[in-house]
Amino acid sequence: MQPLLIPLFFSLKERFVLLSILIILFCSTLCWKYYQFYSLKMQQTPQVQAEVLLQYTKEKDNKTYFVLKLKSDFGVFYTTSYEDLRDIKHRQVLLRLVFKNISFWEFLKGFYAPSFSIILLQDSSFKKDLRQRILSQHSTQIMGEFYLAIFLADGLPKEWRDLAQSYGIAHIFAISGFHTGILSAMGFFILGLLYKPLQARFFPFRNFFFDVGFLVLVLLLAYYFILTQSPSYLRAVTMSAVVFFALWRGIDIWRIEMLFWCVMILLSLFPQLIFSVGFYFSCLGVLYIFLFFKYFALPKGVIKKLLYGIALNASTFFLMGIIVYYFFPPFSALSLYSLVLTPLFSLYYPFIFLAHLFGFGGILDAPLLWWLGIKTHTIALNPGIFLLILCNILTFVALKYKIVFLVLLGINLAYFCYGLYLYF
Repeated sequence: MQPLLIPLFFSLKERFVLLSILIILFCSTLCWKYYQFYSLKMQQTPQVQAEVLLQYTKEKDNKTYFVLKLKSDFGVFYTTSYEDLRDIKHRQVLLRLVFKNISFWEFLKGFYAPSFSIILLQDSSFKKDLRQRILSQHSTQIMGEFYLAIFLADGLPKEWRDLAQSYGIAHIFAISGFHTGILSAMGFFILGLLYKPLQARFFPFRNFFFDVGFLVLVLLLAYYFILTQSPSYLRAVTMSAVVFFALWRGIDIWRIEMLFWCVMILLSLFPQLIFSVGFYFSCLGVLYIFLFFKYFALPKGVIKKLLYGIALNASTFFLMGIIVYYFFPPFSALSLYSLVLTPLFSLYYPFIFLAHLFGFGGILDAPLLWWLGIKTHTIALNPGIFLLILCNILTFVALKYKIVFLVLLGINLAYFCYGLYLYF
């Protein structure tokens, strides 16, 4: 028997009320952002405390300088320094920003500002010990930094970034909704084993799925603070919280409209996401999954369900093609391996997470270093603005018509084959 699900809304009036609340929230958030911007603007050269997320060198006019990516209370920004800096990644610094030429638009997007008087603060962060624990389990720095990236959202080493581009698996290295789903499944399994006997003995009247689900959500939020407020992970956790609330209320979450309202809630809380390409990708990816569910019903039987999962993974991969290549042109035939590596990562990630937890995180270093040493190359695909607009229009129309969904898939498949032709 099918469970009785409550519709998301019963009337147009309810939709209008929620939309009005979200618009007010969006305006309030923008006002708060403008207050932060105005406070900095009034100081001309404000002193800011921030964490150094990335540090790398560049050269201009035969002079070498450092580029710093920093995270402060008001967001992420970039600056440069011609000082002879040592490695200060993940450290807290005080610095003076030349803020007078920064517009509010740039402030929201993430800006560059010249700086001076950089002061290194004492490193008292508990993440320092956590990083050292991870690094100590690896004999090579590059493997340690690789796991810092997938566990703590640190910057991915260049060698791994190049490999991720070649194999089309950059999404599995950036902590986001994919990782949130894996962590949720891990948490639900482990906490479920602990909670079940306690529930049977002390509180059998409690709802198992609600209690364990709530505990998992709390742990996901705690992990967010460990990550030093990773934006991509925050988006995923916020959406998880909305979905959990909907499930708790018995609301039907398998509706495309549910995705729309999740997006609206996120934009009202974090208006800077309007400028985020990663947010755009994640929303499209979830939308294509919803469309696949809408037009292709889940079959019965284990083998058919397995084939259904493979088809879902493949369709999402190809549907994202033109849009992804417009923003990130590197293309390789090896990206087809993504169809295998993405589901395998669902098994690899919890295993290696537990391995680091118990102190043998370097168990797979040898095969991974061998893989990293394989020479690859990429070419540049440039779909052009026309194809980008066409894919977005077809995506919108595909909400209504299955044939348009299939046409969109066919266009992306044809373009991928064109990429293979150029590659070989």
